Amino acid sequence: MDELVRGLMSNNYLITPPAYFLLSEHYNKDFTLPELIKFAKAKGTFIIDEIIAEEFLEAKGIITKPKHLERFMTGKKPEEQSLGESEKGQTLEISEAEEAPAFVSEVVEKAEKLEIPESQEHLTSEIPEEPSMGEIEETSEEAVGQFVEELEIIEEDKEAVEEFGGEEETEEPFETNGEENGENGEVKRRVIFEEYGIPLVAEEELPEEEKKTYSVYADFKVSLREGFEFIAEKIEPDFKIKFDVRNVKLQPPKAKNGTTKEGEIIVKVYENYFKSRLKKMRRILRENPEVSGVIDIGKLSYINPEGDVTIIGLVNSKRETRNGYMFEVEDLTGIVKVFIGRDKEDYKKAFEIMPDSVVAFKGRYSKRGIFFAENIYLPDVPLYKKEKPPLEEKVYAVLISDTHVGSNKFCEKAFMKFLEWLNGNVNTKAEEEIVSRIKYMIIAGDVVDGIGIYPGQYNELSIPDIFDQYEALANLLSNVPDHITMFIGPGNHDAARTALPQPEFYREYAKPLYDLKNAVIISNPAVIDLHGREFLIVHGRGIEDVVSYVPTMSHHQPVKPMVQLLKLRHVAPTFGGKVPIAPDPEDLLVIESVPDLVQMGHVHVLDYQTYRGVFLINSATWQAQTEFQKMVNIVPTPARVPIIDVETAKLRMIVDFSKWCDV
Repeated sequence: MDELVRGLMSNNYLITPPAYFLLSEHYNKDFTLPELIKFAKAKGTFIIDEIIAEEFLEAKGIITKPKHLERFMTGKKPEEQSLGESEKGQTLEISEAEEAPAFVSEVVEKAEKLEIPESQEHLTSEIPEEPSMGEIEETSEEAVGQFVEELEIIEEDKEAVEEFGGEEETEEPFETNGEENGENGEVKRRVIFEEYGIPLVAEEELPEEEKKTYSVYADFKVSLREGFEFIAEKIEPDFKIKFDVRNVKLQPPKAKNGTTKEGEIIVKVYENYFKSRLKKMRRILRENPEVSGVIDIGKLSYINPEGDVTIIGLVNSKRETRNGYMFEVEDLTGIVKVFIGRDKEDYKKAFEIMPDSVVAFKGRYSKRGIFFAENIYLPDVPLYKKEKPPLEEKVYAVLISDTHVGSNKFCEKAFMKFLEWLNGNVNTKAEEEIVSRIKYMIIAGDVVDGIGIYPGQYNELSIPDIFDQYEALANLLSNVPDHITMFIGPGNHDAARTALPQPEFYREYAKPLYDLKNAVIISNPAVIDLHGREFLIVHGRGIEDVVSYVPTMSHHQPVKPMVQLLKLRHVAPTFGGKVPIAPDPEDLLVIESVPDLVQMGHVHVLDYQTYRGVFLINSATWQAQTEFQKMVNIVPTPARVPIIDVETAKLRMIVDFSKWCDV
C-alpha cells in the first residue's frame, strides 16, 4: 500500500483515486501528510476527493491538474442533441469567433462525408452505440469510427460554470493513430470514480475555513530590554551531547529462517536487552573495592561452603518471609535463591531493591541450595567525586519541564512573564546579574499536553489540535533570546514513542520545534556536557515504579525516588511495571557514568537534594492541578524556575512566577 494512502488511513482519512493521482507526485516533495490532514480537517471532511486535492494544491501554489491526469477527468455532460432527417449529411460548423485547430479541421473534413443513419435519432457524448459497417459510407482509405459533435459554449454556459466554481478545461491538440472508441471498434467506456461507495453529489460551495477559537500565540512577541547588558552574548557556547539514543546503532536479531515467528524474535531481543544490562552493571559493581571474590552462580556448587563469596545477578523476584527477605537471583550461568535475615546489618537495603535490578550479594552457599547473604551491594555512586577546574566566567542554566502547552491549566501568563524576565525585564540587581549570564535552558519533556493521554483530558484542553500545540509552544519559545541555547526532550505526553528510551519527537508533529534556530532536540534520556559538567536529563517516568515498589516513597517528595534510581544506576529498572520498555537489543537506560547533575520532571513537584556529590532536582511544571491529579492526590508546584550554576552544577536560586498562575 502506498505511503500516502497508508498514512491517511491510519489517521482515519480516505482518498479517492483522482485525488491520489493529483497528490501522489507532490507528496513528500511539496507538502507533508500533516499539512494535508490539517487542510482536510479545516474543510470539515474526512474524504480527500478531487476537489479537496485541487484546492489544497492551489493553496500550496502547485499546478493543480497534471497532464497525466486528463484521461481520468470526467467532462461536463453535453446536452443530448436531436438530429432530424433534414440534418443528414450536414457538415459541422465551427464558431467564427474561434479559429479551429488543425486537428479539428481534419476531423470535420472527414465528417463531411459521414452519413448518420436514419434510425439513430439521438446521440450522447457518454457512451455512443457502436455503428454497423453497413451504415457507414467509406470515403477515404482510413476508416472513421468516430462521431464528432458540435458543442457551442455560449455566454450563459460560461456564467453558469463560474457560478458553480467550475473551471474551463482546455485540451491540447494531439494526434492519434486509433479511434476514440478503440482501435478495433470497441466502445471504451469513460472512467467514473465513486468515493469508496459514497454516491457522487453535485458540487457545492465549500464553507470558508473556520477561524480558530483559541490562540497559538502567534502575536506574542517579546524584545530584549534596551540598555540591558547580556554578558552571556559574549560567552562562547561550550556544550556536547555525550549520550543521545539516536546516536547508538543497534542491530536487532534477524530471523533464522522463513518459519521464525515474530514472537520468537521479540523474546530474543529482550534476552539480549537483559544480558546487556547485566554486563554493564557487573562492570559498575566491580569498581567497588568491597565487591571482591565474585564467582558465577553456576559454579556455587563447586566451592568450599565455609568461605564467603560474592555473586552478582539480576533480581527476578523478592518476597518477605517471617525471618527476612528471599530473592531469586539469576546470571548467565544459573539461578539461585538468596536469603538475608532481619538480624543482618544490610537488611534495610533489601527494601530498596526493585525487581529486575542488578545487585551483588556477599555470603555463604549452603548444601541446601540457598545462598545466605551477609551483605548487599547496590551499584550506587562513589562516596567521593573528583573536583573539576573552575570556569573563567560564571554561566547559568535554566531547568524547566512539563510546560503542557495546550492544557487549559497551562500557566500562560506566568510563562509569558518568565519569557519577559529572560529578555531583561527584572526587578532586582541580583536577578539582573543572573539573567545576564543565562546561557542554556533545558526542558525535560511533556512540552505539550498531547491528546488522549488520560481519561477526560479532552475537556481540559484549550488547544485540541496536537499540531497547533507544538506551533503554540514554538511561538512562545521563539521569544527566548538567541544567545540562550535550548535543549528540548520528549516526555510521555509528547508526540513520540511511548516506550523508553524515547529517541526524539515525531518530526511531522513537532516540526515547529525543529525550526527554532537556537533549539537542540535531545532524546529521553540524554547526557549533555556543559563546560565539562555532565547533566543527565530524564523525563522521570521511572519515579512511578519506585513509588509503587519501595515503601516510604511518594510523589510529594520526588527527589527520594530519584536518589533510589541513582543508587540502582538505572532510569527505569523494573520491566513490566508502569513504565513501558522498548524491545531494544541493548539497555540504554543504564546510568553508566556518574553525572554531576540529574534533572527529572513528570510528577510536577519542585524538589532537590545533593547525594554523594551529585545534585538531583525535579524541575516542577507550568501546569496547575488537573482533575486527574486531584484523583491521584498530586499537588503540583507550578511556575517555579530553578537557576543552576554550571560551574558547581548546584542550585543558584529559584525564581517564583506562581503568582501569575491563576488558572
